[in-house]
Order: sequence, then C-alpha cells, then structure tokens
Amino acid sequence: MNPFSIGLARGDNFCNRTPEIALLLRNIASGIHTVLYAPRRYGKSSLAHVVLERLGETVPVYVDLFKVSSAADVAESLYRGVVSVLGSRAADKSTFGSRMASFFKRLRLGIEFNPTTGLPEFNISLGSDPAVLHLETIIQSLDDYCSDNGIRVCVVLDEFQEICDLEESKKIEALLRGGMQGARHVTFIMMGSRRTILRDMFEDRKRPFYKSALLIHLPRIPDLEFLPFLTDRFKSGGVELTEEEAAEMVSFTDSYPYYTQKLAMLYFDMKQEGATLRDAENTLVAMESPDFEGIYVGMTNHQKSLLRAVAVLKPVNIFSLAFLVAGRLGSQGGVQNSLAKLKKLDLVEQREGCWRVVDPIFEKWLG
Repeated sequence: MNPFSIGLARGDNFCNRTPEIALLLRNIASGIHTVLYAPRRYGKSSLAHVVLERLGETVPVYVDLFKVSSAADVAESLYRGVVSVLGSRAADKSTFGSRMASFFKRLRLGIEFNPTTGLPEFNISLGSDPAVLHLETIIQSLDDYCSDNGIRVCVVLDEFQEICDLEESKKIEALLRGGMQGARHVTFIMMGSRRTILRDMFEDRKRPFYKSALLIHLPRIPDLEFLPFLTDRFKSGGVELTEEEAAEMVSFTDSYPYYTQKLAMLYFDMKQEGATLRDAENTLVAMESPDFEGIYVGMTNHQKSLLRAVAVLKPVNIFSLAFLVAGRLGSQGGVQNSLAKLKKLDLVEQREGCWRVVDPIFEKWLG
C-alpha cells in the first residue's frame, strides 16, 4: 500500500514538529492562549490534532471557522464543538442536556439517542436571542461548567481570521476576547492561514485581541527531519528512494508538508511503473492547476501582472524602477495597491531577501 496520504497527517504520516508540539502542550498546561499561523497547506491542522491527542486529562475541542458567514455561525460552531465533545464524554448522557442548560442558559439544546449506535445526537438552536448575546456568555459559561465538573478544556479555533470578514467583526472580536481573558479552565489555540490579517488582529494596538496571546509562526520542517522521513516511508512500502531523490522532492516543494506528501504519494506509485521524479513533479503541478486557475481568475489584470512578475523575477525591491519596467507594471502607486491585496490574500511575501509567491507550486505554475 502507498504509505503517503494528503489528508490530516497522523501517526507515521506525521513528520517532526517536536519543538512546536512541546511548546503548545506547555502553553495549554499553563493556560496561555496561543496563535499559530502559517500558509495554507502547511500542516497546521495536522499539528493541532496531534497536540489534542496528547492532552491527557484536558478535554480537546476542535472548531473550524472557515465556512462561517455571520456571528450566528460563529456561536453555533462554538456550541456544536463544545456540546458534541462534552456530551460524548458525559457519564450520564440522559441528564447531560439539562446539566448543560443550567450553564448555557441561552442555548436551546435538544438531545436524541441514535437507535442503532445508542450515541447522543444534539440539536442546537440560538433561539430568538441575537448571536452577540451568545458570544458574550458562551466562553464564561464553558469555564463555569469546567469549574463545576473539575475539568480543563482546550479549544482549537481553526481559520480564526475568518471572523474579520463578518459584519460586526470588531464587536465579535471584543466579546470573544473578553471571554478568553476571564477563562481560568479553558485555553485557546487560534490558527489561521491569512497571516497578514491574523497578525493584525493580535499586533494592532486598536484591536481587542492586541497582545492577548502568544504568536507562533510555523517554520519549515528541517531537511534533517524531512529527508529521512521520506526515505523511511518509501522503505516501509517496499520501494527505494535515494537521498538525492528525497532532497530533490523537498527542494521542489520548498518543504511544504502538503505538497511534499502529495508528490511522495504520486512518485511512490509512478516510480514502480518506470516514471521519473520529473514526471511526478509535472503531474503534481497539473493536478493543482484548477485550484490555481480559480485563484487567478478572481484577480484584476494588474494584480495578475504583479503576481506573475514576482513569480518570475523574484525582486529584492518590489518598487524599484528596474522591476516596474521589467514587469510592465506602471506606477509605484498601482503596485502598492495590488501588493496590498496580494498580501491580504497571503499570496506573496518577503522571504530570503526577496519577494516570492508564498505557494511554491503556484509560483512554478505562474512561471
């Protein structure tokens, strides 16, 4: 069987992150809220799930905010994550609903038992109260529940920056910040991939979350860890991978965990059919093309021109006359406007002394 996967990396499919795991576990034990940020497809969710599996007595709650479009969605997502986990762990599930209602007084909670599995299934409703009233009390209510039941909870909020796009976003931030600040038995890990937006949330003095959590940037996995991981995984599947091939794979994907795993998955099968690593690399780019096309068509013509120029020229100074001329980009003002949008979308960044496209395979596609 192919030893690689492109979903959540767990068990033998998870590579390294030992320092980050240790730091997150220490922060959780100490009640320190943490912000974990990195580009898309960089392994944040896999890391979070590995950490949650190692919490011991602390109860793990995972909430994905990627699809939220309103304050009500945020409140319902939080309730659903908390209720489903606490309900599955309750010793007496028949009285769980009434006990939850005594703490989460605004929540309308229905509970039924699946006749096949015997497991509880929960129906959650905000009722007639505005969503902001739920957000004002939900974290404090969870903290009171933890105190009364002698437990601790760690809540992971994935794609946390999505609340910035919501109506009343500043009020939502303030309400969540107030709840987190007062919590004594609940620790939060907030993760996101739109790094400019996420950093602004926690580094802007005018924002509610300013200096309220420890910020951690997820670095690239060192070659000393990634290369033997690849060769060992190939060996476990009965296929040889040379150190040179492993180094080429990591170089091609720039150590992106998702792309490296996917390239390895492709090459593991293709190599047995006589294909080369270059064939697997070309296949990877072709498979990702529809996603890149979707991003590209949503841009203005000037944003497209700037993105392609960055991909091809990798400028040291993005406002230099030489770059503006070579990229046919017009004025500095036009570049400044397009650059702000590309940075907000986390598509370009300054790295290793020059401007680069964040996604290494997207960069190759653009070139």
